Amino acid sequence: MTKDDAIKKQVAEKLAAFETNTLYVLALVVGGVYTLRMGASFVFLPLSVAVTIASSLSFSTLLSVGIIMAYRHHRLRPNFVRPLMMVLGTLVTFNVFFLLHSIGNLAQFYFSVLVLVAFGLGSLSFTMWIAFTVPFVLVYLGSLMVLAIAVPAPYIAMLIGGIALSCVAYFIRVPTIRRLTELEVVHAANAKKLEISNKAKDRFLANMTHELRTPMTGVIGMVDLLADTQLDKEQRNFLGTARKSARYLLAVINDILDVSKLDAGKLTIKQEPFEAVQLTKDAVALFKIRMMQKGLGLDLELPEKTFFPVLGDAVRISQILLNSLENALKFTPEGTITVKLAARLEGDTSVLTWTVQDTGIGIPADRLPALFERFEQIDNSNTRTTHGTGLGLSIIRDLVGLMGGTLEVDSEEGKGSEFRFSFELPTLENSAVTVEPASYFPSPLLRPTEAEYAAGVIEQSPDDAKPDAAEDGQIRILFAEDNPVNSRLIGQLIKCEGWFGTAVTNGQEAVDAIASDSAKYDIILMDIQMPVMDGVTAFKRIQADCKHAPPIIALTANTLPDDVAHYRAVGFAAIIGKPIDVKILRAEVTRHFALSIRRRLESA
Repeated sequence: MTKDDAIKKQVAEKLAAFETNTLYVLALVVGGVYTLRMGASFVFLPLSVAVTIASSLSFSTLLSVGIIMAYRHHRLRPNFVRPLMMVLGTLVTFNVFFLLHSIGNLAQFYFSVLVLVAFGLGSLSFTMWIAFTVPFVLVYLGSLMVLAIAVPAPYIAMLIGGIALSCVAYFIRVPTIRRLTELEVVHAANAKKLEISNKAKDRFLANMTHELRTPMTGVIGMVDLLADTQLDKEQRNFLGTARKSARYLLAVINDILDVSKLDAGKLTIKQEPFEAVQLTKDAVALFKIRMMQKGLGLDLELPEKTFFPVLGDAVRISQILLNSLENALKFTPEGTITVKLAARLEGDTSVLTWTVQDTGIGIPADRLPALFERFEQIDNSNTRTTHGTGLGLSIIRDLVGLMGGTLEVDSEEGKGSEFRFSFELPTLENSAVTVEPASYFPSPLLRPTEAEYAAGVIEQSPDDAKPDAAEDGQIRILFAEDNPVNSRLIGQLIKCEGWFGTAVTNGQEAVDAIASDSAKYDIILMDIQMPVMDGVTAFKRIQADCKHAPPIIALTANTLPDDVAHYRAVGFAAIIGKPIDVKILRAEVTRHFALSIRRRLESA
């Protein structure tokens, strides 16, 4: 069946359903009107007249009641709809003219105009409208002749008017209904296609998050490990270039993934307590070394008054501030970059405004309108001196919009630029809020690990001997990682921290290791996407089979908000993203090890 055939079939089915509903409405109207008319006849007319009216209308009323009952009990079959409609229409025609001739009430001629309009409103096919209208008109004209109306002109005029109204009702209503039904079917088909496309996009985004971050974990981790070995000056220069290139590539990956999340509607805004001054200090601290290396000054202006913490998405506000600083650094060859935080209280709301001001190359006036568009560059020439994806500012715009903030920019070519973004956030008065600086930063690239990632680690060769058992006091870690490079990296990080690590390559091996002797391990680091058995399944198996299972920390490249929320809901003790931030790894392992020891002591 072709696409057009499928649409035609759906349109026909919906029109059939509409026709069934139309019959139901007509039955309600006919049954209701005739019931009222019979009741009024017995109240206001002589008994003989009332009986005549009731005998005429009773068949139509009973048929209407039957149709209503069948419809409400879902027993009104589609192939019975048109025959029933024809029978009901015929009975209505009979009633109009039977009463006209039996009781001599010429008002039936006026009532016939309404009946003709009802025929026009009740028909969904031209054949049915003709089948209703033609017999009615013939009986109407015949009645005029039989009753020998002295002045038939007004009645003929009423008939012509009734036919005209019925015609208009049919030829306006039916095409409109058909067109609306076709549009509804096409819209539903497009919506379904869009839903399928969005699901495919979500799967692609999730896969790309994992597939891009997983190798970058190995690249950046191994480069940093190598940087802490004995190297000569030339080798260290080569390695420094490789590190910058790797981190630039990670920045591009992060930008692309952020844009994909924004487009897919997967980037959610959280409401968590944070302290704006500390957030600003932490963000600026990341750029001090880079600005010193470039010979730039860096000024920070903070409110003199100490403000209470606020509710908002600290991660995304940090990302906006960091992207703004990155942009300022890129386009400022000399001079100073100034970061300002202004804050004022308005009732229960804190109005926070961040300003990033530079003395850089500025933005030409004709480029300002397209500044925040994706893939736009201030200088699009082949000889431009700066590089990038052109996504950083568009991400800022989208994030500010998602959080209901305002974004402004002032710039003069050759003199510099000033970016301002403001948010109105609920104030948490008299609240004690503790926020770890690392928790502000949305990607490993932007966390403060430039000179301390895997500090002190010496690369281990395959021939390095491993101890047979953990020494007293060492944290014993079981880590599941199927990627050989990342497994080796995690092992080295564990060794550097003075812990003892045992590696397995999939979830099933982790389950087997814990089943063999769960007391051998204090912490489990669990990758998520692994062969044989994935990390989530392994987590559930360990929790179900082991009464005193050690804390299990997810170590994953799947860092989309939905993924993180799912892992938290499953019950992982913590979620650490890849590429791995050693500070976060150290903090989470030591924290959960301490909690585990406390629980053991309490249960002893």
